[in-house]
Amino acid sequence: PVAHGPLTLPADGPGTLELRGVGAVHDGVRVLDDVTLTLPGGTTVAVVGRSGAGKSAFAAVAGRLTDPDEGRVLLDGVPLDRLDEGELRRAVGHAFARPALLGATVADAVGFGAVTPTPDEVRAAARAAGADPFVTRLPHGYDTLLDDAPLSGGERQRLGLARAFAHAGRLLVLDDAMSGLDTVTQREVERALARDVRPGTRILVAHRLSTAAAADLVVWLDTGRVRATGSHHDLWRDPAYRALFAAGGLPPGPDPGRAAPGGRPPTTAPPAPPEEAR
Repeated sequence: PVAHGPLTLPADGPGTLELRGVGAVHDGVRVLDDVTLTLPGGTTVAVVGRSGAGKSAFAAVAGRLTDPDEGRVLLDGVPLDRLDEGELRRAVGHAFARPALLGATVADAVGFGAVTPTPDEVRAAARAAGADPFVTRLPHGYDTLLDDAPLSGGERQRLGLARAFAHAGRLLVLDDAMSGLDTVTQREVERALARDVRPGTRILVAHRLSTAAAADLVVWLDTGRVRATGSHHDLWRDPAYRALFAAGGLPPGPDPGRAAPGGRPPTTAPPAPPEEAR
């Protein structure tokens, strides 16, 4: 468990997130190393990288599921470790690849959080997460007992997203929370997130090219460090970045497109991104 402080956030803060020299160690392995970033309020940020790059650790410290071993994380200028617990829970929401659904009914699972939403707000959040169609087909709709609701992995993810959307504060962290959705459903959810959910800063741990392409900013992590930040369009010029989205991930050895020791750099321009990446 983490300790909390007495501070509150400024009422008109946009959700600016700052990481200052953040480092984290897990099981003796350094998973984040001197991460220093400022994510402007209201920005949708895609966090990308190979497996083991530190994406989930980044998401955890960004929303204060855990504290970094080094450095500080601030939301609208206030250190997260000095925030009042209730203030933190109201300001920061999370969704995960395998959400734990709490409560007796489906409605309870979506409404569970620091603030209890109304039935209309629960259903609006479920619609935004693409969950309303399958929930309404359950024997008792939103009043169906969770124990009586046969849910697939993707349906559980959508309920977890709905819970996050129903409690969206100024910062929303989605850690691989759409991995169980097909690409069409994911695009619909991403559009609803931008259109129908309370505005704020979004951090999306991303594996799909379309998520990175739609983000305002991409943070590229590599072995716990920030390798690059920028728009997806600009980063796409780097062959190593393109390889992140290729089958099998980034190949071992020198980054593709870089000169071998003593060799010449490539003279051909990188290919234009596919239509989905533009």
